[in-house]
Amino acid sequence: MPKVFNRKIGRRTFIMSTASMAGVVTARSLLSAPAIAKELKGNGEVIVYDGGGSWGEAKKRAYFEPFEKETGIKVIPRPRGDTEMRAGVLAGAPRYDLAILSGGTAPTFAEEGLLLPIDYGWFEDADKNSFDPIPLGKYSVPHIIYSLLIAYGGARFGNAGPSSWADVWDMEKFPGKRSLGMGLNGATFEAALMADGVDPKRLYPLDWDRAFKSLDRIKPHIVKWWQSGAECPQLIVNEIISAGSAWNGRISAANADGANIGFTWNQGVLQYDNWVVLKGARNIENAMKLVAFASRAKNQAEFVKHILYAPTNARAYDFIEGGLAQGLPTKRDARGTQIVQNYEFWNAKDSSGEANNKVAVAQWNRWIAGTR
Repeated sequence: MPKVFNRKIGRRTFIMSTASMAGVVTARSLLSAPAIAKELKGNGEVIVYDGGGSWGEAKKRAYFEPFEKETGIKVIPRPRGDTEMRAGVLAGAPRYDLAILSGGTAPTFAEEGLLLPIDYGWFEDADKNSFDPIPLGKYSVPHIIYSLLIAYGGARFGNAGPSSWADVWDMEKFPGKRSLGMGLNGATFEAALMADGVDPKRLYPLDWDRAFKSLDRIKPHIVKWWQSGAECPQLIVNEIISAGSAWNGRISAANADGANIGFTWNQGVLQYDNWVVLKGARNIENAMKLVAFASRAKNQAEFVKHILYAPTNARAYDFIEGGLAQGLPTKRDARGTQIVQNYEFWNAKDSSGEANNKVAVAQWNRWIAGTR
């Protein structure tokens, strides 16, 4: 029987901001806010991307339920559907009002005209001015900072588990099956290059041919290319794999539920996600209110109590206990052993005029199909 826990195992820095992400805040965002808390009361509903597992539960406890109580606005969490998010917006029927996109994807959506500008008039000035190191963007609000880490079976390897991506690729020294993120999920291209000996400081621009040759070596040992952040930790818990990649928050949530998943900060890849309001959203004002609520320092500190993803509002650290702060990927000693995913590269266009994130998806699909 697979090992399971009472709560589902859940999901996901310091990252160099890019000009395409930052944008220029709207004129409304520059208006002074009153000293008292912003009035967010309203009616109706807002449909928001859930995320599932520990990540979804953390959002529910820290943001969704308190927001409903304070505002009277009903939050409808909706998991990722089969319909790709871009297609839904292009069809004029987005699946969500308020969605979450990675730092590497949001700029592309904005460039394609698929996002609405954030109305910063709902934000408290103290919070609006405290987003660091990732700034607020015209079309996006940083949601969480997290790290993609090497994860392994603690019971199997003890304190001598894989400590580099080269170790994850080493089936003789660390036997067992593997699971890595699919395509752009989980910094798999960066991991493959580091496994092949590329200096983490010299990863970019990524060498596609070298990355896929590295992936060719590990492909026979992959049980699953995961899509959801909950998958790899569960595969380790169920002893289906011995090592793979997982986000730090998913690992900590699993271990809090009794799992024994080992990990290392070494060669972790620091990333972040953004709140975005999709073009065509039916509940625009309510979406803007919810993202403002989720950006309050105290609410972000509450979120950290439920899953160890670092807050994007630096003022939240004033309300986070020291012990919890030590488990966050932006803590000083962890930060120095990790690399920063270069979203400037991922959003840059190649010689054909396509953004690298789209190029990667196309090449990945060809590789999986055996035609690359």
